Amino acid sequence: MKKILVILSLFVMAGCSSSSVKETKTESSEVKTVTEAPVAKKEEPKAPVVEEPARPVIPATPSQYAELNEAIKAQSDDKIYQAATHILTQSPNDTKALNALAMYHYKRGRFDLCRYLLNKAIAASPKMAELYSNLGIVQLAQGERRDAIKSFRKALDINNDEAVAASNLGAIYVQEKDYGKAQIVLETAYKRGVRDSRVLNNFAIALTAHRKFDRAEDLYKTILKDNANNKEALYNYATLLVDHLGKYQEGLDLINRLKFVGGPADTRNKIIALENKAKAGLK
Repeated sequence: MKKILVILSLFVMAGCSSSSVKETKTESSEVKTVTEAPVAKKEEPKAPVVEEPARPVIPATPSQYAELNEAIKAQSDDKIYQAATHILTQSPNDTKALNALAMYHYKRGRFDLCRYLLNKAIAASPKMAELYSNLGIVQLAQGERRDAIKSFRKALDINNDEAVAASNLGAIYVQEKDYGKAQIVLETAYKRGVRDSRVLNNFAIALTAHRKFDRAEDLYKTILKDNANNKEALYNYATLLVDHLGKYQEGLDLINRLKFVGGPADTRNKIIALENKAKAGLK
């Protein structure tokens, strides 16, 4: 779709919890008897094998979960780290704590550690959609676009209302100009209450591609109501008004505002062309 600026969106969520118990290994030994000699040499007794006993798994208490939930709600990284590690010392496979700690490390660019923790959480709770959503985010950060798409799809297979996966998968589809798929998954994100301007912008692009101009216009108005100087929304909305709706004066008004705040990167010539088209339409 020409003259449309795509914005990729990334989201982070935390999950629930589960636990598992480690198995303890056991060993067996054979006893050999000697019958050929009348006098058998007495064997030295074997030293007892000392094994590391399995640690009992102590489920996190409600107060510990409350502490972690409060830290996540407040977006306090230090408190998230403290609460998650405290839970994991007692319950090493606690899914919610593993997920929270993984995204703590993601924010610091420790992607390999983040993936390790997420994969451990997935092994403990393979049917938790948000774990795959967060794994997809890490894969995108490491340039593994195809794997990220698979992870987002897996999240939606588990829970077709998973807003985070829908938002990010929709952004990828819009970037690839696969507007049919983009519209479907972004509709899911929108219905789940996502109102992030990047998601609304991408949703409006997909709707415009399917000639649902009125809905697209409403979305751009929503974005600009909250942020009147959103460059991407101003540019895309002006494009919609001039190229598709023939509302040249309204388009010019947006273009003038866009020229004042500065357009998105690499759109200067496109804005000039859009302005000329709008002026020609008024003659």
